[in-house]
Amino acid sequence: MKTRIFFTCTVLLSLLTVGINAQGTCKVLNPKIGDTYSGDCKKGLADGQGEAFGTDQYKGEFRKGLPDGTGTYIWQTGEKYTGEWKLGMREGNGVYTFKVDGKDSELSGYWKEDKYVGKVKITPYLITYKSGVGRVTCTKVGTARNEVNYQFSRAGATSSNISGLIMQASSGTESIGTNFTGFEEVSFPFEGKIKFMVPNALNTATILCEVRLTINEPGIWLITSYY
Repeated sequence: MKTRIFFTCTVLLSLLTVGINAQGTCKVLNPKIGDTYSGDCKKGLADGQGEAFGTDQYKGEFRKGLPDGTGTYIWQTGEKYTGEWKLGMREGNGVYTFKVDGKDSELSGYWKEDKYVGKVKITPYLITYKSGVGRVTCTKVGTARNEVNYQFSRAGATSSNISGLIMQASSGTESIGTNFTGFEEVSFPFEGKIKFMVPNALNTATILCEVRLTINEPGIWLITSYY
């Protein structure tokens, strides 16, 4: 009997401790839902499944103190979003419900950095054509400016052994540098086309290469052509 009483008290104490930790030491970094929290916790931050309340409320997945994963957010004014999140912002597929002139309205589709982008998911970039090159990579390297830069690579190393470079772009100002060349102050979506000549593997002839691409997402982009 004593063993059973001891076990029951231990369980109750554990549950009470979890509740205190969830609401007392586990933080939600969005102040609008940061008053109370119950759920999974990691290193003092909401992480995993949980529910948070403030002037707004959210129920779903958290990561490092912010909504991240799938969940439902309800604003104080009555709007609701159910779908995917990343770093506290709507990111991915979801449904947003709100009222217009007192009537229920719905916006469903894809979101990027908390902004609605449309019914169909827009890829950050797309290589629409390539010829004479092995592969082409598009890497977003920053967000401070809107640039599209090109560089060329052979045998795993950056190469400047190209000739007859011709560049075309839907926007921006042409910029030629030491390591790469491209366009500054571009607007997105950006459409680009480059043509250039490179020696073949035996250095006995030259090959005409061409790459065409579309970039939809703002930022600093580095396009590498491997030949």
